[in-house]
Parts: sequence; C-alpha cells; structure tokens
Amino acid sequence: MLGLILGVFTVILGLKAFSEEGIPLTRTKNLKGGGAKAIGVICIVLGVLFFVSGLISTFGLMARFGGG
Repeated sequence: MLGLILGVFTVILGLKAFSEEGIPLTRTKNLKGGGAKAIGVICIVLGVLFFVSGLISTFGLMARFGGG
C-alpha cells in the first residue's frame, strides 16, 4: 500500500517539472528548465516503478490473506 501512495506522489512531483512553476526546492525557489525536466522524467519513471511494485505486493497480500 505504501508503494502505491509513494508512487502517486512521486509521479505528481515529476509532472510539476513540466509546469511553468517547476519543481519546488524551497518556499521561494523552484528548479526550472532542462534540469527540472530531466529530474521530472526520473521522478515519473521511479513513481511508476513504485506504483507497480505496490500493486504487486498489495495483490499478493490480498491473495495470501483472502482479501480478494
């Protein structure tokens, strides 16, 4: 379950890299441009991996304990 949540938040962070505001670094400074987009792609890939891993482990637990 934690992998699902972490995956969603990581993908959301990665998608922020492609907005005008960029990725927030501090309250007043954001990372913008090509560097932000490169980090955004890495965040999206990691987020998808976290999400898929979370799905697999959640379904494995459900099958093991009869939840589904």
